[in-house]
Amino acid sequence: MAQNFITGIGGAVLAGGSSKRMGFNKALIEINGEPLISRVATSINNAGLMDLRIVGGDCDAFAVLGHDCLPDEYPGEGPLGGIITALNHYKKKDKEHVLVVACDLPNISEKLIRTILEGSKQEPKSIVIPLVEGHLQWMHALWPTAVLPALLKSFSNGVRAPWRASTELPLQRIEGIDPEILLDVDRPEDLTKVL
Repeated sequence: MAQNFITGIGGAVLAGGSSKRMGFNKALIEINGEPLISRVATSINNAGLMDLRIVGGDCDAFAVLGHDCLPDEYPGEGPLGGIITALNHYKKKDKEHVLVVACDLPNISEKLIRTILEGSKQEPKSIVIPLVEGHLQWMHALWPTAVLPALLKSFSNGVRAPWRASTELPLQRIEGIDPEILLDVDRPEDLTKVL
């Protein structure tokens, strides 16, 4: 399996949200005995991406679970801050792309991750992003580190939504994805569906 390890791409799981709708830290919810954050990290690792950081959230708890954590450079400023934190970290490590996914995806698949990663070979300057039921999935995309200056400029101008910061950036859309794969767990009733 070592030949499948991917070295030119970094991985980031965003875990800095407040989980207000859930009422408690959803990254630590156990599904079949495994914390949600670990399920997501395992899927990413199994797809061949080993250089992985959890961005934001309860770094002490994540460290106990065996995960490397990266403090959010912009805590409380939304997902764009987490994406910028991840891109900044990996750009310093000479990575050209960063896979960024949210921590609340119990069904994320290795196959989808590999498909997203393959997209970087076809269009290396584009953000590779799934399109599910007509909606771009900004929280589950592959970002070229080269877009960091554009994101920082938008961020400094008050933009906090990833899609708003990316309006002028090239996109490669991935279609035909089963919506269940990117089902996110935001509320207790979402958790009930998964369980």
